Amino acid sequence: MDANSVTAISATAIAVASLFVSIAETRANRKHNHHSVRPLLSFDCFRSTDGPAGIRIRNSGLGPAIIRSAIFYLDGNEVGPWEKPVVDPLRDTFARWPNFTALRQERPIPVGQEIVIFGVDEYDLVRDAELWDTITERIRIHVRYESVYGNEKYETSFEGSPRYKK
Repeated sequence: MDANSVTAISATAIAVASLFVSIAETRANRKHNHHSVRPLLSFDCFRSTDGPAGIRIRNSGLGPAIIRSAIFYLDGNEVGPWEKPVVDPLRDTFARWPNFTALRQERPIPVGQEIVIFGVDEYDLVRDAELWDTITERIRIHVRYESVYGNEKYETSFEGSPRYKK
């Protein structure tokens, strides 16, 4: 084997090794980018006397969340999607009509955004007692969502809250 053959074989080996390193680096970079925009949705219920009260959803992740489905349950029974025509019959049962925001399929929730999806602006302990009981004990919501990359199966649920005891 002459010097030219050794040089050619060495150059080919270096090129092939470089190709594998480049492929591994590209995969690692994609994985990093994928994780750097992961959304993280969470629910909570809140109230303050003479202030707002209700259910809110918040995106505390690193990227926008794309809603894939939001299923509403009342007293353990599936009612349907968390949309106006499905929730309005429940809203009719309260002393005061609660505010409502739908969680429609394909709706994006940007990073840091907090949305009150059901509640009142000025909570009254007596007038809104039934509303608060419904929020904490009867309403359940299950949400499936993805990042902008898609194909993930992230989920979160609103499960109410333990009763406040005096």
